[in-house]
Amino acid sequence: MEKKIFIAVDGSIYSSQSLEYTALLFGDTPEIHFHLMTCISSSESIIPVAADSRNSLFPDAPGTGEKRLTAQGFLQNATDKLIRLQIAPERIHSTVEMSGYNIGAAIQRQAELLLMDSILVGRRGLNTLSEMLLGSVSATLLKSCHTIPLWIIDGEVSNRNFLAPVDGSLPSLLAIDHLTHIMEGRKDITIFLFYCHRFLGRKNEANPESFYHIWGKEWCDIHLTDDDHLFRGPTQLLIEAGIPEGNIIILPEVSDLESAHGILRQADKHQCGTIVIGRRGDGTAKGILGGVSDRTLKRAQNLALWVVG
Repeated sequence: MEKKIFIAVDGSIYSSQSLEYTALLFGDTPEIHFHLMTCISSSESIIPVAADSRNSLFPDAPGTGEKRLTAQGFLQNATDKLIRLQIAPERIHSTVEMSGYNIGAAIQRQAELLLMDSILVGRRGLNTLSEMLLGSVSATLLKSCHTIPLWIIDGEVSNRNFLAPVDGSLPSLLAIDHLTHIMEGRKDITIFLFYCHRFLGRKNEANPESFYHIWGKEWCDIHLTDDDHLFRGPTQLLIEAGIPEGNIIILPEVSDLESAHGILRQADKHQCGTIVIGRRGDGTAKGILGGVSDRTLKRAQNLALWVVG
């Protein structure tokens, strides 16, 4: 089954690193296709940009033609790079889109329109103050994009090991489900399942009824009810997706003052280039320090973070 990855491109080293990550994971996977998009700002007007720039009734702002040529150059360079990295040309598609002032919203809107399986962006590594003053596309998408899994790349990723934190919650299992969808049948990857018990935190109790609407009563009652439900359900999903059982490693449970710290420490210890993490809904209270996915992203270096939910 064809799967489609949406990649934001801007000609920077950060988008170049995203392309290299793409080739590392999917160079030999012909069913994975890529849609490259570059955004250009039409103006500083408060008038919103049309959902599809081809349907806009407003003329292009002065200088838009030059910006479009530059954007097309970015896309051509990105396409050429993927081809050099052994991605067949027929797997690569690209567009230039008008974004107005909010590039993150334009990326999300276009990805939803094209029914993409995930959005991939390179992170510029802005510190908190810079993000407050200048904004960050990855930070904007992390806050607003809850309909499509978001892949955020920080720096250079050099291996195919995955770390999947689990905690018995629905977002956690949905993250595993996304991983199985993208990596179905792969025998060249290793997936580490990991649970970090936070000091003063409480472990989730098994509640299979919460999962019936997705995986069905029979499956949930078998795989999500015993004392090992934290790992049994995720392991079963991976096996059913064709991941060899020997490529699934359950790490010993650890305790940490802060879950994000424990996750990053295990990713480093086991040389995991990608962390796949579920997050709770936008309306869920996350506490004064924010959610685990937010804190993990802020500290990640030379890692990819897949945020699902």
